[in-house]
Order: sequence, then C-alpha cells, then structure tokens
Amino acid sequence: MIPQDLFFFCSTCHQRSAENPSRYPCTLAHQVKTYPKGTLIARQGDLVKHLFLLSKGKVRTEMLSDSGIALPIEEISAPYPLAAAFLFADNNRFPVEVIALEEVEILLISRATIEEQMRTCVGFLRGFMAFNANRTEFLSERLKFLSQKTIKGKIAYYLLKIEKGGCFELDRSIADLADYMSVERPSLSRAFSELVRDGIIELKNGKGKIKQFNKLKG
Repeated sequence: MIPQDLFFFCSTCHQRSAENPSRYPCTLAHQVKTYPKGTLIARQGDLVKHLFLLSKGKVRTEMLSDSGIALPIEEISAPYPLAAAFLFADNNRFPVEVIALEEVEILLISRATIEEQMRTCVGFLRGFMAFNANRTEFLSERLKFLSQKTIKGKIAYYLLKIEKGGCFELDRSIADLADYMSVERPSLSRAFSELVRDGIIELKNGKGKIKQFNKLKG
C-alpha cells in the first residue's frame, strides 16, 4: 500500500483512500530511512538533495549561531516535510540541525521526482507553493521572536501573539517555554513573577489576563 504521507502536498489525493493508488497522480517514487532516538538526521549546512518527508515520529530543529549556541526553532511531528523550500534554493543547504526526538521514519523523494510531479499535477504544485509560503511566514515570525533581547521582551511578544480580548492561556509548560525562548527556567519564572507583581499581567495555572498593554509592550 502506498504511504498516505506521499499525498501531503496534494489535498485532492490526500483526502482519498490509497486502496487503488494507480487512480491518483501523487504516488511518488521514494526511499525509506529510519533513525533511532537521538540521531542527528541532518546538520546545518548539509546539502538538501532530496525532499525529507517525516512520516513517523517527532524531530527537533535547532539553529547554530556563529558562537556555537544552539537556538531551538521548533519540534515537528509527522507527517511533515523538512526544509522543503531549500530543495530548489541556489544555496540548497539545511538551515538547521535536525535531531530525532524518538524513532522516526523519513521518506526521501528526489528533486527530479518533485519537479516531474509539479509538471503533471497542478494540485501538487499549488500545495507545495502554499506550504513553503506558510513556512516562510512562520520562520519570519520565529526570527522576530528570537531577536527580542530581554526575557520580558520575549514574554511580551509571545503573550501578544496568543492573547484574545486581553486573555491568554499558555500553550506549553514553563519548562517548555524556557526551551522555546532559549532562556533558563528560573529566569523565565522570575520574569513572569515580576510582571504579575507589577500588575502588568495576571497569571494562574497557565491562564491569565493582560492588565496593562502599554507597559507590557514597553
């Protein structure tokens, strides 16, 4: 049976059953590779010669600074393509390190196969373009977030993104937030406590309210 994840970019094919794969145009030639937990799947700077389609498991991506500091970008769960936009870049290299958080399976699809699929299936082409446009938007937002110089600045940027009508609910634990923000957990907890103490936000059991927007932004 053809893996359903091969239909990732084409909504028409993805919504159908793979019981009769000859009926659907997006059954791509591919190789399958598995990686144990903790494996470095790709190094930052490695050539992107294939589309890496994560079909099972979860990975973490990190960007290494010039000083060697690893900045966490995100955790990605299957099914999901890795570095898809860089497959066709002039400088076609992985922008991040990719580490397996558990045993994972990757479907490797050649650039030539992807190009041929784009020529033969408009749905695939549109899906591929939309995915990469959305990824560009995500990475732009992530870089804006990482550019915040202080912990309170990072908290403010994060809360202003998730608040609705002045209320918010943290979508991850303090430990996970600290990792996401690339800061120490005690420092993050202290910064939240100071924002509560100063009356800028309310926070209890992961739910809260922004009381002074101007001071939070400042």
